Amino acid sequence: MGEIRVLPESVANKIAAGEVIERPASIVKELVENSLDAGAKTVEVEIQHGGRSLIRVSDDGRGMDAEDAKLAFTRHATSKIEAIEELERIRSFGFRGEALPSIAAVSRCRLITRPRGAGSGTEVVMEGGALKAVQEHACREGTIVEVRDLFFNTPARRKFLKAESTETGLILDVLSRMALAAPQTRFTLRSGERTLLNLLPTDRLFPRLEALLGEEAAGQFLEFDQRKEGIRLSGLLAKPALTRGNRSQIQVYINGRWVRSLPLAFALQAGYHGLLIEGRFPVAVLFVELDLQRVDVNVHPTKQEVRISQEPEVTGFLRDAVRDCLARSGELAPPLRISVPAAAGAALSTTTLSTPESWAVFERSPAMVSVPVPLTPDRPIAIQDKLRITRILGSLHRTFLVAETEDGFVVVDQHAAHERTVFEALLKGLTSGQPERQMLFLEEVLEIHPRQREILRNSLDLLSRLGFELEPFGEDTWVVRTAPAALGEINPVQVLQDFLGEAEEGRVRTSLDAAAEAVAALCACKKQSVKAGDSLEPRQIQALLERLSQCDNPFTCPHGRPVFFTQTVQQLEKQFKRV
Repeated sequence: MGEIRVLPESVANKIAAGEVIERPASIVKELVENSLDAGAKTVEVEIQHGGRSLIRVSDDGRGMDAEDAKLAFTRHATSKIEAIEELERIRSFGFRGEALPSIAAVSRCRLITRPRGAGSGTEVVMEGGALKAVQEHACREGTIVEVRDLFFNTPARRKFLKAESTETGLILDVLSRMALAAPQTRFTLRSGERTLLNLLPTDRLFPRLEALLGEEAAGQFLEFDQRKEGIRLSGLLAKPALTRGNRSQIQVYINGRWVRSLPLAFALQAGYHGLLIEGRFPVAVLFVELDLQRVDVNVHPTKQEVRISQEPEVTGFLRDAVRDCLARSGELAPPLRISVPAAAGAALSTTTLSTPESWAVFERSPAMVSVPVPLTPDRPIAIQDKLRITRILGSLHRTFLVAETEDGFVVVDQHAAHERTVFEALLKGLTSGQPERQMLFLEEVLEIHPRQREILRNSLDLLSRLGFELEPFGEDTWVVRTAPAALGEINPVQVLQDFLGEAEEGRVRTSLDAAAEAVAALCACKKQSVKAGDSLEPRQIQALLERLSQCDNPFTCPHGRPVFFTQTVQQLEKQFKRV
């Protein structure tokens, strides 16, 4: 007997569902795409328990007659294409005919629909992929899809769902992305009794972004629109002052479809070259319009990845377009000429710094470049019992601090050292319950994305124990009144934004006991702190080394990288064959 056999249809449907339906947010994406393809001007989404128990998507689109309503739950049944040639010029979001049958295979699903002009509508009831009922239904024009008890027949899939707040946040994220691509459509999202989104239709992208991010954050964006033969690039670019700790806020749409595209994200980031500090990434909403035949959208079951023919032409144009937009807005500064005193060396009497990387180093005192001289502390700086620093010599490549010790020298990674000092200060405050706080001279305003509401509220106790004091000022606006003293001049809003971004991606634990070191390390590692490339004066070096000497563990940064290494005079003599 052979070993190859045809799988039962019920098993095959569940396997297909696994390719398309990962979680509740996947269902929302597929159903809303169907609504937009049907010409809907209003899309209403309602969920309960993060989509586990209910997802309802209602629209005022074209609707379906009874025959189409039944066929919609048949695999590979679609109204979007008829021939293979049409795959090369797809404009609709859906075309595979897999969404509804995949959703119905892992839930209890009900479709209510009525085409425009018809006297009545149709109700189709499915359960676990099996048809339960088809009947006439009195309903409004348009379509309603209800999905209940997701993964009720695949409990192994259900247990991998995240917490309700996480799943709700992912749904909010998906709907927000789709709303940016369709500003003329009204979108609402309700979770239980709460309204999470209520986006009115608009003719322009900027008001839609303002409704999602808030007026202050939206004011940091620049509109751009550039074209060349066969390519149009448009959207909104954040000014270099508004950054994030990863690329998650670079939203890319190709022919109206949101996609993941690292080449385009890298090209957009390259347009900001020299304007962002290390470890920071731009925020942007990018729309790319190409000839349909240049884009292959049939490479991924969820249609979130595409292939572009002649991609280097598009990425090169994007990089230059971003650069041009920033230059025209005045975000790119002209070359800066810096006069250096003769004492610093005749060869450096006049220097032209033409790149942002160069002038950023001298932002605080552009009129003069000081040349460090050795500094002898009043008393040796003891790093536990390992070494005693007697003289500070300076730095190498604005990254490594060099100091003389009693029996040799030490080289210190300035960023790792600062991470360690901030980390221990935050950790002591967190574990003692009495963090050292600093009142902000001017209270800062933290604007959050709606999907971050639950994360922030669940983290308030933890952040308070770190030294932050936050007060709500509207649903998505918080006033920051105090910050941990250990942060010094680090922007507390930037730290909080990065914390929320990391928490969204599941990189931060938020239970008090488990999160102590993770949160302290997160705050300590922000690239707004002392980092490689910062030019430190001798007194600043001394202060950093003295703080390091007070650490319980001065040897590694919070991530385990070494903070310093030493060499003795005897080891140097061996290197030069003197002994």
